Parts: sequence; C-alpha cells; structure tokens
Amino acid sequence: MPRGDGTGPPSGSSQRGGRMGGNRPGAGPVGDCVCPSCGKKVPHQPGNPCYNISCPKCGTKMARG
Repeated sequence: MPRGDGTGPPSGSSQRGGRMGGNRPGAGPVGDCVCPSCGKKVPHQPGNPCYNISCPKCGTKMARG
C-alpha cells in the first residue's frame, strides 16, 4: 500500500513519468506541428523536430501539437 509521503514508488497514473506522451519532444512519429502564432497545422515529419520548421503562413517556428 502506498505510504503517501512521497518516498515510495509512484502509486497513481498522474505520478508516472513516462517518456512518451503529450506534446513534448520525443512524442513519437505521428501528429502535427502547430504554429503558436497563427494556428496553422502541418503534418509532423519523423526525424525533423517541429521547432526546426518555420510556419508556411507566417514564418514563426512551429511547436508540437
């Protein structure tokens, strides 16, 4: 049973620290790159991080969406 004092192993899904998931770097090969300025979406290309892509609409660097 979890001790509740933070010294034991994670007990709930909110405390697990998986590497993949969400819109963090390394989120996997599928998904979109989204412009934080204008909202334009383009498909993510595996091996090419979104932050290296400029928005085709306004030129702002893209983010993972």
